[in-house]
Amino acid sequence: MENTQLPPKILHYYLVADRSGSMKDQIDEVRDEINRSLLELSSSAKESNTNIRLHLLVFNNQLEWLYTGQNIEQFRPLTPRQYSAGGNTALFDAAGQAIEWAANAIDGPIDPEKEEVVIMVFSDGMENSSRKYDSQTFSRLVERHQNEPGWTITFSGCDLQGVLQIRSSNWRTDRMIRYEMHEKQRAMQDGNEILNENVRYRKKLYQMVYKKDFRLPEDEKKIDTP
Repeated sequence: MENTQLPPKILHYYLVADRSGSMKDQIDEVRDEINRSLLELSSSAKESNTNIRLHLLVFNNQLEWLYTGQNIEQFRPLTPRQYSAGGNTALFDAAGQAIEWAANAIDGPIDPEKEEVVIMVFSDGMENSSRKYDSQTFSRLVERHQNEPGWTITFSGCDLQGVLQIRSSNWRTDRMIRYEMHEKQRAMQDGNEILNENVRYRKKLYQMVYKKDFRLPEDEKKIDTP
């Protein structure tokens, strides 16, 4: 039931989901989790009087926008044709384009009491095929936007090298979680459950705790980035 006693709020939600070849072993489970979580989020949006504008980007070595700002009530479950595994991983291009598009759409500072931006990036691989962004240009983009008032940019990764590449971009470590390769569905589920809870109870999303601590053994911190 919609809670009309709460003041209306706008949430620009960008979900960036990997569909490269390495996703093949769990692509059906991850697709099901995306469908389940977005339908649940739509229900929470009604309860909390939140207008969620959905932007859904799926990627391998190519980027494809399936939703570009439609109200989340218009979401329909993804099909295998829309979300299946294959190709390489343009991780920097996918995350970078989502951040860039969000910045262009918002076009200036926002009041977090009335409007927020959430960009959730999920990948089970490492960067290997981006053409627009390299590590330096991507890092500058992340640093420019991740601490803006009302912005939350998170990353869930299942490949150590990919996580380290994101980490080397000066991504906030309290906005990153590393999973094992067999935990792809869980990675998608955890991020969406945190978001859903914050929407349902109208918490300030940019203050949410994604992960308090992110540490790697010293011998895993070194990586060559493109």
